[in-house]
Amino acid sequence: MQNTEFKPVLGPYRAYDQRVAPAPDHELTRVGPGTPMGELQRRFWQPVCFSSQLTDLPRAVRILGEDLVAFRTKGGEVGILHKHCAHRGTSLEFGRIEEHGLRCCYHGWMFGCDGTVLETPGEPPNSRLKKAVFQGAYPVHEYHGLVHVYMGPPDMRPPFPEFDIFQIPGLKYYPSSVLHANNWLQSFENNMDPFHGQFLHTRVTQHFGDHYFVLPQVEWKVTEDGRGMYYVAMRRTDDNTLWARMFHVVFPNYVFVASLYDLLDEVPFFQRTFWARRVVPIDDENCTFFSWRLAAEEGEFAGGDVARNGWNSIDFDGQVEQSTYEAKQRFPGDWEAQTGQRSIAVHKLERLGTTDAGVVKLRNALRDMLAGKVPLPPEAASLGTNVPENTHSSNNVFKIRKLDDPVAEAEQTRNVSRLLAAAIVQADASPVAERRRIIVERLQAIEREYAR
Repeated sequence: MQNTEFKPVLGPYRAYDQRVAPAPDHELTRVGPGTPMGELQRRFWQPVCFSSQLTDLPRAVRILGEDLVAFRTKGGEVGILHKHCAHRGTSLEFGRIEEHGLRCCYHGWMFGCDGTVLETPGEPPNSRLKKAVFQGAYPVHEYHGLVHVYMGPPDMRPPFPEFDIFQIPGLKYYPSSVLHANNWLQSFENNMDPFHGQFLHTRVTQHFGDHYFVLPQVEWKVTEDGRGMYYVAMRRTDDNTLWARMFHVVFPNYVFVASLYDLLDEVPFFQRTFWARRVVPIDDENCTFFSWRLAAEEGEFAGGDVARNGWNSIDFDGQVEQSTYEAKQRFPGDWEAQTGQRSIAVHKLERLGTTDAGVVKLRNALRDMLAGKVPLPPEAASLGTNVPENTHSSNNVFKIRKLDDPVAEAEQTRNVSRLLAAAIVQADASPVAERRRIIVERLQAIEREYAR
């Protein structure tokens, strides 16, 4: 009988001793009902489909391991119900949409958006079934073209969250989605790995501009409230220019991405988020990136091709599955790299290095949330009210001369990085209308201090 126990034995040609992989980290990766991460995700509003996808037919959707049906009544109300009819279990995706609800195709029972049984046409007129039965239903909220669902405890439902980037006058928001055949965590934690941009997105397949070729100097930090995390990646684009890219995530699965296009001379400081994204678990082995592309015809939000944003499409190169296996091998992107980690990445097999510090911090911060060390909505003030929460993701370009001494240059870069982060984060206390101006003035002062 062969020994199939996993043995991480070092040395050449030792695959025989490493044939069986240990189990994944179930605490962070499993998302079904009753799992720690699944229950955490259910405490937050989650996008589930486009508003435009709710036509005259129901739409089957799967999220957090649950099969649901979304629909819009002829009266305009949106409902999300358990997929299988409470009567005999037929899928409601084959139902008929009516003025006030969804009618099951099998025996004609009709359900309202809140799960109330409106009609049981095959039953006697005095039947009490309508009052004794409810179809499972979840609250719904539509926002800028995306339908969101709250799947947590009914008495803990928080108000729908607002972020500052949705308060900017004149912006347009283009929804998109990208499907990934892998666990949600390996896609979410990828956002705290800035180093893959220099290899996967630049040296292997050039999705990004030439300014990404330079390896960054990076510092990561969990926010003071424990509800998010950010990093600042510092690079030299030339001897007189220091590029500071700030990247911000909010737990459990919000991602804010600054522009990936050419750096703007006319907006050198605090060019803000281009994409607001959510990494939404479909089940343990699949996830969807739901995004809004923030766009304007000119200024800091100009660029790209907004027409590319849609279902399984986005104007963010390297995200969508390639059309052929050969194309995946020749031109890999995030889809190939993340799904290539197995359907659920096995953390015990990883050999982490210094570039993985952000991934480690993110996993530990999520464990703190699961352990109850971080308040959840509606207790968390920022998500428990409709006061917009500030986002920090941005591109910032300083005209600061490179120092000849490598040690002094590294120290200078580190100081500018920390001052930048402090200037942006501390401005959260400023009035919303004044925040950007205050940040720009502080960053200009940093540039003047070091431009000697």
